[in-house]
Amino acid sequence: MKLFIAAIAVSLAVLVSGSYVQQQPAGGDKMMKYADKDFLMKQKFFFEILRNIHMPLQYEEYMVYTKTWVEDMKMYNNVDQVMMFMNMYKMNIFLEKGKVFTIYNKLMMKQTYMLFTFLYNSMDWDTYYKNVIWARENINEGMFIYAVTLTVLHRTDLRGMVLPAIYEIYPYYFFNTDMIRSVTFRKMYDPKFGFYGNGKYNVVYSNYTQTYPVDSVKMMMDGDMMMMDGNMMMSYYYNDIGLNSYYYYFMMDYPFFLDGDMFGMMKERTGEMYLYMHQQLLARYNLERFSNYMRPIKTLTWRFPLKLGFFSMLSYWNGMSFKNRDFNYMIKDDDYLKLEWLMDWEMRMRKMIDDGYFMMDDGTKIDMRDWKNIDFLGKMMNCNMDNMLCTKFGFVDVMSRMLLSGNDFMSKMVWPSALMHFETSLRDPMFYSMWDRMLEFYYMFKSYLPMYTVDELMYKGVVIKDVVVDKLMTYFEYFDADISNVVPMTNVDKYWDMTVLGRTMRLNHKPFTYTLNVMSEITGKGMLRVFLGPKFMDMMDINTFRTMFVEIDQYMVDLVVGKNTIIRNSRDFFWSVRDRTMYTDLYKKMMMSIAGNDKFILDMSEAHCGFPDRLILPKGWTSGMQMQMYFVITPYMMTEVKGDMIFDKTYMCGMTTMDMLPMGFPFDRKIDMTYWYTKNMMFKDVMIYHMDEMKVNQSY
Repeated sequence: MKLFIAAIAVSLAVLVSGSYVQQQPAGGDKMMKYADKDFLMKQKFFFEILRNIHMPLQYEEYMVYTKTWVEDMKMYNNVDQVMMFMNMYKMNIFLEKGKVFTIYNKLMMKQTYMLFTFLYNSMDWDTYYKNVIWARENINEGMFIYAVTLTVLHRTDLRGMVLPAIYEIYPYYFFNTDMIRSVTFRKMYDPKFGFYGNGKYNVVYSNYTQTYPVDSVKMMMDGDMMMMDGNMMMSYYYNDIGLNSYYYYFMMDYPFFLDGDMFGMMKERTGEMYLYMHQQLLARYNLERFSNYMRPIKTLTWRFPLKLGFFSMLSYWNGMSFKNRDFNYMIKDDDYLKLEWLMDWEMRMRKMIDDGYFMMDDGTKIDMRDWKNIDFLGKMMNCNMDNMLCTKFGFVDVMSRMLLSGNDFMSKMVWPSALMHFETSLRDPMFYSMWDRMLEFYYMFKSYLPMYTVDELMYKGVVIKDVVVDKLMTYFEYFDADISNVVPMTNVDKYWDMTVLGRTMRLNHKPFTYTLNVMSEITGKGMLRVFLGPKFMDMMDINTFRTMFVEIDQYMVDLVVGKNTIIRNSRDFFWSVRDRTMYTDLYKKMMMSIAGNDKFILDMSEAHCGFPDRLILPKGWTSGMQMQMYFVITPYMMTEVKGDMIFDKTYMCGMTTMDMLPMGFPFDRKIDMTYWYTKNMMFKDVMIYHMDEMKVNQSY
């Protein structure tokens, strides 16, 4: 799925000096990249430092650095930032170890920011290494994970490093309470539990009941009547580990609490990407609702009581449950003032878009009728807390989460809900209602832009003659993840012999291929975009449904004069990624490579950021759900990459599209069907079949 992972297939040598050696494989046509020992030792460090995060460090080699940070100020880049952290920490006001952490709290966010700057400004690897060890033993565990992840993503000398998947570093946010407690209980009475020789008995199942819709009568039910049952039917989607980790990594790559200018983050089109990613998440969610005989999500209206409650079934590591939202939820009396602030911020944003311009404090005029300034709107909606522009237009996303969670952003005491963590936000159906409301600004901006002209839509001399798509089939399967980190271990020698597997149910699809037959009168490059969306009977209804189309692929094609046959397999879709290697398996592979018994290949198979390949297709129906795919080929307009950074989805969630067209083209603007459907595009009807192998009401 598009959802914006901008990637360019380039060598990691440009990124991490001395991180690998190249060898030509026997086959001869592809250069393989292998990690060298220095790279592997750094990689080993991160895997060990993140193991059993709530336990004291057990490795003797690290213990000497746990008492103090590096005090020599010559070993830091921005000394002022580092001193701010050190002074604040000495005041003894940092969040204590063991306490519940959330980034959606001003004090905790500020502390996370300062810890990040402390680690980020460590001048070299040795300084960074020692400071990370100190932080591991002295800083709150949740805050530590955030700060280390941010430095790995944003320090130039750490690009290409692979951290364990977040759902294996900290399983508490991805696996329900019943599974976590089953692990700890079984370990108490079975000393062999989790160890290699115990084999299949090391698997723990989630035992909540899933119900899948099979009765088409549900289609006639009112949306409110089926709200509770419908959300239970969708639990496989809400709780999908890959989907929730995708959102976590995206938000960590572009966190609202970091200043891109200060930390050298690339700024090209990131605001546009932020909005488009959420628009695509919402579109994909609605397709899944259609698969479960449900209507599109309703927009959050802030009319109380809110009918939709939410109970996450998650618990923090200390046993405290996530804060729930009751059905018929009412905000506190004190929160109505905050709701008025929120409404005022929204009104200011609408006025800015209506007026068509915004005057900056320095006199610069931002033209809100220039399509490129959707990037300005996105950056304003995902802005840094210290940005003066944001104080004018407020913090709509943050405040919305606070009101729906019954929390105060400024409070010193907090009981976070699922909406107050990147890792768990997508579990709450209200997230999608909230973003359906916030995307009104995106659609409003686009509504003032002129419709695309024929010249902008067509590719002169290029005609798509036919498209053939394989049969589309989905199914449910079991998925295992390494959740060993919930088991306290005190014997380092047995750390990596322990593998406890958490088994859950998830949606997948069979690989499929599409084939395009294209006639071209020119030789040149083109950009092929592929969308999946609902079927509508009348083309005049396209403006009603265009926002529900999901971009599943985009790539460059080479056209020659005459007939061109383009064949593409779903496993090659550029915007999606496959499963990660499990924590312990990857560590063992790493150790064998260090010992010289194996080679650690550096490729994108461990990409941390990408939409799950499994979720390209919605579930569909056993009888077949009619949908349509849309294909369009446009002239290739090269994207200019500014600066010295090259992007790869192994370690970054994106920067820009592969060409200069607006994200979502050509569905992002209102469509005039009298001329819109040009010869370089084609709709293709498809049916999505669900293999109903899992029986209704099956417990697992």
